[in-house]
Formats: sequence, structure tokens, C-alpha cells
Amino acid sequence: MTEAPGSRPGLSPFPYRRPGAALVVAVAGLLATVLVIGLASSWRIALGGLPAWIASLVDIVLINLPMVLAVLVAHRLTGSPRVRVDRRARLEARGIDVLLGLSLAVMMRGLVEVVAPTGGGLGGAVLDADAAQAALALAVLVLGYVLASPVVEEVFFRGLLQRSLAQVAGGSWLARVASIAVSTVLFVFVHIGPLGVTAGWPVVVASVVVGVGCGALVAGTGRLTGAVVAHIGFNGSGVILLLV
Repeated sequence: MTEAPGSRPGLSPFPYRRPGAALVVAVAGLLATVLVIGLASSWRIALGGLPAWIASLVDIVLINLPMVLAVLVAHRLTGSPRVRVDRRARLEARGIDVLLGLSLAVMMRGLVEVVAPTGGGLGGAVLDADAAQAALALAVLVLGYVLASPVVEEVFFRGLLQRSLAQVAGGSWLARVASIAVSTVLFVFVHIGPLGVTAGWPVVVASVVVGVGCGALVAGTGRLTGAVVAHIGFNGSGVILLLV
């Protein structure tokens, strides 16, 4: 099996047939996500009598849902057909991407801790809670914040938004740099804009570092796998620091 010209193996869709349409879908998904986050206080009040882990689970599902739908719609309408890729080349690419992703995660976490150190203490609050509730809260935190959200955000922001922006702008190195900048700004906004100043300086720093780091890795490799691994590693290390 051979790889199509210009395609690269890994967790990444091939360039969109209609990048303009893909970009429109991405913008719609972004606006829907911002709207959902803006309405978060409403459903949190409605769920006030339920355990905290249920409210966290609802948050994760509702906030990620518009991005997931946007990616599915974009690939349904404008995605390129699948190309058969040599299995050995695919495995080699994935191995390299994992190494690059883990290395990037360490560098991003180190940079964030220097600029805006993560405060611990969450572990004590978890231990003070009911054992069953604490276990459920921790499971939601790990599955949602460490695993689900990084995958969804990388596929949406770097796979759909950044990729379609770069294609619409012509695909040159300057277009790729600009697409990283724009997608990072929007990535930061989604994390802090609807929440206002309550988000805090550490969230701003972390969002910028992840946006630029993962965006550059995707632009350089043409694949999403490394960025997903980096984002998971970054969030996972953050949770560990919060628990200690």
C-alpha cells in the first residue's frame, strides 16, 4: 500500500476538499461552544442538588458536544476520501508522534510551572469527601479533563480550525504561522472569555502555551497524534500537581 502524495500517516484527516466550508463549520462550532459555556451557570444552578461529580460530567459533555458535532459535520461535508497507507509507515509515524508529544508535554508543563506555578491542595479536599463520591469525582476529572477534553479540543482547534485556516490562507509557511496564532487566540478565549476574570492568570498562561505548542507540532508534522499526546500529558501532569 502506498501513501497518497502530500498525505502523512497518523491521527489526522487529510486536507479538506472545501476548506472554506470547513472553516464556516468550525466557526459555527466555536460560536456554539462559547454560547454553551456562557449558559453554564444556568444548568449548574439546576443541578445544584446533585453530587458535584454529576455536574462536572454534564459540564464536560455539553461543552465538548458542539466541537464534536462540528468536526463530524465538517468531515461529512468537506473531508477528503480515505487513503490507504502502508501499515509500517503508520506505526513508525505514531511512534515518533508519541515521543514528540511526551517531550512537548514535559516542556510545556515546565514552562507553565516557571511562569505560573500550579497550586496543590485538591487532594486534601478529595480525601475529606465521602469515599465513593471522591472516587467518582476523581474518575470524572481524569476521564474528562485528562482524556476526553484534550482529544476533542485538539481535533477541533488544531485538526479542523487551524487546518482549514491554513488551507484557506494558501497553505504557505506564513499561512500556517497565522493559523497557529488565530487558533491559539480562539483557544484561549474559549477557556477564559465566557468566564471573565474568574479564569485567572494561570489559565491564560496554560492556554497560550498549549495552543502555540500543539499548534506548532501539528503544523510541523501534519498530524494530530503528537498534539493529542502532548495535551493529555500536560493536563495529566497538572491534575497530579493539583492533587499533591
